[in-house]
This record gives sequence, structure tokens and C-alpha cells, in this order.
Amino acid sequence: MRIDRFSAGMLLGAALIFAGVLLTQAGYDAFFLGAGGVAALATTAVRRWQRGNEPEKDERTNKIRAFGLAYSWLVSIIIVLIIFCATIMGFISIDAITALSITIYIMTGSAIVSLAVLHRRGDVDWS
Repeated sequence: MRIDRFSAGMLLGAALIFAGVLLTQAGYDAFFLGAGGVAALATTAVRRWQRGNEPEKDERTNKIRAFGLAYSWLVSIIIVLIIFCATIMGFISIDAITALSITIYIMTGSAIVSLAVLHRRGDVDWS
């Protein structure tokens, strides 16, 4: 049995909200599960509303995603290298958690920016 993306997103959101409510009732601090469920439901609904009956993927969007994430990966590697070199040379002193946090934020931010730029341009050629 195959399930479409809309149904899968709605099921995921509902399951996360349900698990968050159950764990919160059991005494655990599981508010983040409910928040993640609401985010999954909202994301699924917005994607369905924006796209309508259009296909979710085509060759152009696949190419844009591939190039956008590749550019994001390149930016992230450069930032990690800069952080590493600055730490080794003694310019900065950070712990592992801070370095990982910076890396995660840079990776996420550069992916969002590169995908937005490429979607706006409509093409992946940087000529």
C-alpha cells in the first residue's frame, strides 16, 4: 500500500501531537513533540495549498534542490574550516557544542538562502 505525501505529512503531524499529549500527561516534558506535530501539519497544509493540483517535483525543481544543497554544503564546509583554523591558531576558543550549533545554523541558513535564490532565478546556471 502506497501513501501520498499529503496523507503521510498529516499522519506524522497527528502522531507527533498525540505522542506529545500522552507524554505530557505522563509527566514528561514533551511539549516539543506537540510543537513539531503542529509544524508538520502546517507545513503539509501550506504545501498543498500552494501547489494545488500541480506536480510536487519536476526536473527543474530536482535540479534546483540538488544545486542549492550542494552550494549549502560548500558554504558549510568553508565555515567549519574557518572555525577550525581560528580555534587552532588561538583566535577564538569555543567548545564542541557551540561549534556544532554554529555549523547547524550555517548549514540550515545557507540551504534556505541558496534554495530561495535558485527558485527565484528559475535556473541553476551562475554565469
